[in-house]
Amino acid sequence: MGSDTVLTPAQHAFLAEYLGFFSEEHWEVTLAGQAGSQRNFFRIRERHGARSFVLVVWDGSDEDWPRFCAIPAELGARVPFLPDIYKSDSRHGLILEEDLGRKTLHRYVNEHTRDPGAVEAVYRRVLEALCAWQSLAMETSPTIASRSMDTDTFMWETGYFARHCAAGFCGCERVLGGAWEKERLILARAAASLSTTFIHRDFQSENIMLVNDGVRFVDFQGARLGPPAYDAASLLFDPYVALLDENNSSRLFGYYSSLPLRVKSSLKDFYLCAAQRLMQACGAYGNLSIHKGKSQYRKFMPAALERLCFVMRQLPDFTAIAGIVEHCFAAIKNQQYG
Repeated sequence: MGSDTVLTPAQHAFLAEYLGFFSEEHWEVTLAGQAGSQRNFFRIRERHGARSFVLVVWDGSDEDWPRFCAIPAELGARVPFLPDIYKSDSRHGLILEEDLGRKTLHRYVNEHTRDPGAVEAVYRRVLEALCAWQSLAMETSPTIASRSMDTDTFMWETGYFARHCAAGFCGCERVLGGAWEKERLILARAAASLSTTFIHRDFQSENIMLVNDGVRFVDFQGARLGPPAYDAASLLFDPYVALLDENNSSRLFGYYSSLPLRVKSSLKDFYLCAAQRLMQACGAYGNLSIHKGKSQYRKFMPAALERLCFVMRQLPDFTAIAGIVEHCFAAIKNQQYG
């Protein structure tokens, strides 16, 4: 879709109610993006003015809808990271929010591949913002505090990996067995035993916006209580970012650890959470590409599995999981996904 995108009558009326007047003659409507979930984003920009908004089109009955609207309302005065929500209509599945522009962390890294110093400096700014997010008191957001990463959640993640990556994508279901089940329960219990803070839950480069000199977060409706190393691992083992090799990830985790965090994470905590996060990501790539018609996610599977192989080598007590991951990586490493 381009500048000739036509809104539905309900969308038109929604915008007119907020803006006082709306017509395509005075406002340009373009597709701004699509999420892995069933959400579309449209940029609503004045043709001869400075104002710009993002219209989110989403199922208003989704259980995360009220969370998306409530979290900025609860935290907006305390942290500068979240977009303002101007108006919402759950009946028609519409949210009008602040336009944070187009510069994701992912795009910035791709534009600065020849300047690793600049990339590392930006990652340090993002980690500083993450530290501030994770230092918030629990009572500041009842919405975030109402969910937590527990043993069942971590077990769901590894089950998602088994179903959609190991079996559905890689065809390696034969290596899943009793040892896998035993170890993934131990892993889930270990991750669930870690001290918790507010976490974003999907803290990766497509969900971090760089706006002027600031860092902003999007796609935050899944935020909850969880081990802070989970967000750090999501960011520093992000399969979308080729520049994040093992040395860069380790060095940036060292910087994160030096910050005035409310809850400190050990290197082992970091790898435990990275194992969980990367298995969840691999499951998502498999599910989105096979069952949701989003073939663009296939190309990230090799990097995700390669990083997961590295992480499992740092966790010697999980030999069965490590073997399964190695089988999956071997099954795909000679194939190309575009």
